[in-house]
Amino acid sequence: MKYMGSKARIAKHILPIMLAECEKHGITTWVEPFVGGGNMVDKVPDTFERIGYDLNDHAIHALIDIRDRADSLPNIVSEEEYKIYKGRPPESITSWVRIACAYGGIFESKLAADKTGLRNYAQEAKRNALKQSPKIQNVQFICDSYENLSFENCLIYCDPPHQGTSGYKTGAFNHDKFFEWCREQAKKNVVFVSEYNAPDDFECVWQGEIKTNFSSTRKKATHNAVEKLFKVNTNE
Repeated sequence: MKYMGSKARIAKHILPIMLAECEKHGITTWVEPFVGGGNMVDKVPDTFERIGYDLNDHAIHALIDIRDRADSLPNIVSEEEYKIYKGRPPESITSWVRIACAYGGIFESKLAADKTGLRNYAQEAKRNALKQSPKIQNVQFICDSYENLSFENCLIYCDPPHQGTSGYKTGAFNHDKFFEWCREQAKKNVVFVSEYNAPDDFECVWQGEIKTNFSSTRKKATHNAVEKLFKVNTNE
């Protein structure tokens, strides 16, 4: 699903690194506390037990719709319908529309449209949903905050709101608290984090330049940023 901050473009680079760690440690459970649009977990082999959490209940509802009822998603969404959907609580279909059919995949931004009126963005989003649906069968999607979660013998892949970006509408994201949680989880799991920067005890295992519009400090609509993958090491 199109989603702000999606790692779909770099998954081919970073996924093999993490899968190699799973094989090294005999790990068969893949967990994402910030599953977003499901664009990483949908590429993880289905031989894994796969669980995606997110604090955004709209994203969870949208992913469940893609997994369970992609055929029922609308082919056309009018401006009037979109306006009616905005502001509703998380629910089937409307949550998907407000993410997948929104400009840039940004929840409840303006309805995606082009000046010519020739492109049907809802239909494109549904086609993407139909392609993604087979890839996320058997994935559990749960609405919860990373702060409430604890795991053992899992690969934990985190793609939190990046430092210097817009974060959550519900409030600023506490990166220091998150990094400490990662250190604690790394005692019993293998933990990776996608970020622009991380503390010195987080090892950068991959980096690459990407074009993004996901930043509150940008001067242009799109800009280049150096995305990094960090492995959380522990001395214990």
